[in-house]
Amino acid sequence: MNSVFIVGLGDIGEHILELLVRVPGIAKIYTADIRKEESLRKVYSARSGAIHQGFYPKIEFIHLDVNDIERTAEVISKINPDVIVSTVALKTWWAPQVDLPPEIFRKLDEAGFGPWLPFHLTLVYKLMQAVKKAGVKTHVINASFPDAVNAILAKVGLAPTVGLGNCDLFVPELRRIVAEKFNVSVKSVTVYLVGHHYLCHVLNAYQSTMGCPYYLKIMVDDKDVTKQFDLDKLLVEANRYMPKGKNDHFIVAASAVKNILAILYDTNELTYAPGPQGLPGGYPVRLSKKGAEVYLPEDITLEEAVKINEEAQRLDGIEKIKDDGTVVFTEKAVAIMEELMGYRCKELRLSESEERAKELLTAYKELVEKYKR
Repeated sequence: MNSVFIVGLGDIGEHILELLVRVPGIAKIYTADIRKEESLRKVYSARSGAIHQGFYPKIEFIHLDVNDIERTAEVISKINPDVIVSTVALKTWWAPQVDLPPEIFRKLDEAGFGPWLPFHLTLVYKLMQAVKKAGVKTHVINASFPDAVNAILAKVGLAPTVGLGNCDLFVPELRRIVAEKFNVSVKSVTVYLVGHHYLCHVLNAYQSTMGCPYYLKIMVDDKDVTKQFDLDKLLVEANRYMPKGKNDHFIVAASAVKNILAILYDTNELTYAPGPQGLPGGYPVRLSKKGAEVYLPEDITLEEAVKINEEAQRLDGIEKIKDDGTVVFTEKAVAIMEELMGYRCKELRLSESEERAKELLTAYKELVEKYKR
């Protein structure tokens, strides 16, 4: 049976469900969330909309709190899904853009996304412990800051299979622009991109690469056309009309569904994805029932690609990830968070992630209240 388990029916999870119910051939879609009534309404909407369009999906909702590792493991063991897609987080990534004045958000944003890791790491860490405890063979696709979270969890043998979104959001538009220039089908354009979350963020927020390192190779059929482009300008153009904040969640969900189907149907599809093989940042990958395999052109080694993403990761506030999964933040990131929020965290240990998340949430709420007055 081809079955998918969506853990977390927030905004992104709901979009993933709405897209999946319109894909024929999926035997069963399981969904889970801590919010029962709200989630059941989302399942109702997805099922009804699909039936209107001639699709008849089988959907089952499971009331679940992933903080309960034992119960989560029991559920996973029982349903034994082929693919799990996780969208769980303690605080949505776009909240500071909405809750804070623009000038304060800009200052805070200079710290990078790294310091917010406790919000995005904590629940995925618990989910992956549950997956291991369940003892089933399944692939996990992680939506919560996969560029860093997957690499952190890899250090303790709990890495999700792959991530979704981030730089993958602009790859389709990149291919479309190239296809129009050469008057060919988008299918004729192949993009090999090595890029970290930070690259996607600055392109979307500031319409600039901001000095972020990356690797990009563009092929039209079997011809390398990379040198025919100013790559920085091309990346800016591909992000010019990218929806901002949570308005990009439909594209994020589409990225998730692409990865789900490639694994589910064993397509060996060449695509871009963050966090494959427990590596930092994103890479060209082939997705299949085996999982995610980094697939690089001959002119760049895996070691070089990893170094590019580790350098970009420092711009995102993460100095390094230690062998035990402990995250060391940059001095700049630590200083900004302490100055603006009174929150200081130089190193984040996996075992401390939940407590750190509580501290960070308290500091964040106080900051929001300060600028409401």
